[in-house]
Parts: sequence; C-alpha cells; structure tokens
Amino acid sequence: MTGTAESILRVRGVSKSFSGVEVLHGVDLDLAPATVHAIVGENGAGKSTLIKILSGVHKRDGGEISVDGKSVDVLTPRLAQGLGIVTIYQERNLIPSLSVGENILLGDIPTGFLTVVQWKRLFERAAEILNNLNLDLDPRSTVMSLGAGEQQAVEIAKALYKRARIVIMDEPTASLSGAEIDNLFRIIGQLKQERVSVIYISHRLDEVFQVADRVTVLRDGREVTTRDIGELDKDQLVKAMVGEEIAMTRLGRVAAGDTLLEVKGLTRLGAFQDVSLTLKRGIIIGFAGTLGSGRTQFLRAVAGIDPVDSGSIVFEGLELGGKRLGEFIRRGICFVPGERDARGLVLSMSVAGNTTLANLDAVTRGPVMDLPRERRIAQQYVEALSVQARSVQQEVQYLSGGNRQKVMLSKWLCLGLEVFLLDEPTQGVDVGAREEIHRIMKKLLEEGKGILMVSSDLDELMNMSHLIAVMREGRLAALLEADKTNRQEVLSYAIGTTS
Repeated sequence: MTGTAESILRVRGVSKSFSGVEVLHGVDLDLAPATVHAIVGENGAGKSTLIKILSGVHKRDGGEISVDGKSVDVLTPRLAQGLGIVTIYQERNLIPSLSVGENILLGDIPTGFLTVVQWKRLFERAAEILNNLNLDLDPRSTVMSLGAGEQQAVEIAKALYKRARIVIMDEPTASLSGAEIDNLFRIIGQLKQERVSVIYISHRLDEVFQVADRVTVLRDGREVTTRDIGELDKDQLVKAMVGEEIAMTRLGRVAAGDTLLEVKGLTRLGAFQDVSLTLKRGIIIGFAGTLGSGRTQFLRAVAGIDPVDSGSIVFEGLELGGKRLGEFIRRGICFVPGERDARGLVLSMSVAGNTTLANLDAVTRGPVMDLPRERRIAQQYVEALSVQARSVQQEVQYLSGGNRQKVMLSKWLCLGLEVFLLDEPTQGVDVGAREEIHRIMKKLLEEGKGILMVSSDLDELMNMSHLIAVMREGRLAALLEADKTNRQEVLSYAIGTTS
C-alpha cells in the first residue's frame, strides 16, 4: 500500500529541527485501518520525534499530515485526541490512587444532581470497555494495586473509551514479563478487531515480527524502507537499521579463572530465599525469570544495597555480610541499575561529571575540583566506549539511551572494579548500541572481571552468558550451562513447568 485512500493516517515529507539540527528529513508514513505498523531504528533515528509530532507534542517544521484524507495544518495534543490519536508512553499516564474505572473515564466522569458522581454508572461503563478487551479487571480496584501489564491494559482501555482510532505504543513491553507481553499482544489483536490501528515502537525485533503487519525503518532521521513484515527477515531488518551487517556477539566456552564471589544461602524475606552460587573470573552468569521472581532484588543484595536476613556474601575470601555499601564498592563490587535515568545518572550533569561521580577522589584536590583532569578522564572513556556526544561537557539528558547506558558503565569502569552486577544492561537501547555494550562486557571478561546479569531478553541470555541462573518465586530453580540448554528449557524452569 502506498498512501491511497485506504490510509487512515498519511504523512508526507515531515521534517523537524532542534537548535538548527535537523532530526527528521522528509519522512513518509502510511497507516492502514486495523493494522499494526511498527517503526524501528537505532536510538537517535527519529522515532520519538516522529510520534511526538503525530501526538501533537512537537510542531513539524515541514511536510503534510492528513487523517482520513483531510489535511491537518496544526496538530496539538487536544486535536490529536479529537482525531482519535492516542499515545501510550513507557511512563504510565494514570493516577495510581484512583480506581481503574475513574482512570478510564477521567475527564468524562458521569455526574448527577449537584455534580455528585454516579458511581454505579461509572463502573458499568468502565466494565463494558474492559469486557470488550476481554480483560479480567475489577473497575473498582485502585491502579496502584495492579502490576505493570495490568496498568498498561488500563491505558489501552482508556484509549478505547476515548474512541481512539490510532494507538501509538512507545516501547510497550519494556517493563513487562513474558506472560504480560503475550496478554498485550492478545489485546492488540482485540484492537484490530475493533478497527483500531496501532503504531508500535520497539527495540525488540522478535516482537516486531510477532505482532506487526508492516514495518518502517528510520535511520538518521530518514525513512530507509517500509515493507510488509513477511518480506523481511531479522538480518535484513538489522542491516536496514544500522546500514551494515552486525555479527551478534556470542560467548564461547572458556577456562574459568579463580573464584571472585561466593554467595551461600542468601535470603531476603519476601524477595528471595536460600540462593547460592559461585562466580569465577572471566564468567558471566545471566539471570532469567519472570518479573517478581527475585532476580533484581538478589543483585541488589549482593551489591550491598539491600540488607539480607541470612546467608553470606564472600568476595575473594572476605565475608562482606553486614558491611556498608561503600565497603562493597571499595572491595570491587558495583550494581548498574536498569533504571538508568532515575537511579544511575544525573541527567542535568555533564558526561564528564557523571563519569567521575563515583570516583571523586581522582578529580579533587582537597575541597577543589580538578576540572581539566575530570575532562581528561571522561574523554578516555568516551573514546574507549564510543560514546556519541558533542563533548564531555554535554549534559547526559541530551544523549540517546544507548549512549546514556555507556556513560553509566563508564562511571563504574572508572573505579577499576572486579564484579559488575548488571540489571537489564541493554533494555531500551538500539541494536547497534546493544552490540557495543556486549563488546564492553566481553572486554571486562578478558580483563578477568566477573559479571552477574539480569535480562528479560532470552536471546541475550543465551548469547551473553556462560551460565544461566533461573529464578522462580524467589528461589534458584536451575543453574544451566548456556551452550547446553535452549530457550524452552529456560522458560520451563522460569514458569514452573519443570521441577
């Protein structure tokens, strides 16, 4: 299809610049009714800018946008909603303290005499929308009591109540478990039956092939190709995104070095219990499991961030149990969080400031900062990790997700630590940045470091782990050799079909 009358949304030659730098160069897009159209590309390719233009957040500098064949001159958020365009971002746009029903009908709460809320009518309306999506949710439940997948379902129900005809989903599975992702895809199928179209933004290419009917690839702000999903394979899609073939990083069998870390019977009540493992130099142990299985909580405890109720953590023969976080770091253990913007970086601070944040002793002379030295150290890591920044003085908030992740890694590399605890190290980064991060991890192994890694991406676990620790309901369900197992076995232990 090439932009005929069948298109519910037609974009032609849309361009956008920020501070004189053009980030979109004449992009075209056609969206057919009742289809899922994926938009993929590396971080910085222009995906977020395009969807913000379509949702009315940004004003385009040039080009045309039409809905149902009618040109839209100035698109604002209110007009976009009026046209049936609703965007669901990674950050939930819900009020946690209100009920599911109130959130769905927000802005259209039925009232009677003296503006008294008609609660029965409100919950009946909400229940009707939830039933249309085959969602088993109580409209009276508070949103804060729901899991991530259920909250996302409420967002979709809210969009359907607003008579959305085009739903834009920005990285919708970033915080979902496997079962929640399956449910999301089921709901997307329901939307298609309701003649709703979906624009689907994701870095997870396996999902794109599973859910999309059509895909548009953006690279450097330009449309590279638009094809039916059946006309492409994964390698072709990756090549279109990055402009070259990328050989996926894989780990081979290695001769493990000396023991770095021993965890024995570690327990934190309500999070995980009786977990034991040994990490040797040059080894990555990847952690699989559903959300809530205790993976991240375990890493936080091993890093000394969260206290434990029993068990021991022994690093190079030294018992660390009961010691403060600073002692864990001083001995050589660090935790790199998945929420890089909220917990790992100071977004308003420069690349240089973030790089040396955990090692201020190296860039201070008494009470005075040695700024030239700070810049020199940061420049070394910018070059070593191929961080794409205008300079080390650029604020981190203006970098892409993949480059932010590399800056966060540089903060800990700067300390010369021995054990890296990585929570979702490539979540939300593009395929090129993902491979660069994997190469950094391999370099750490070559230097004799050890890595514990939590990942929700099974392909990443299979390719970038020597051992896979499968967590289920807070317990270590299995410890598998990555080159002797398969996805099915890992999943079976994670969801409990194998004992």
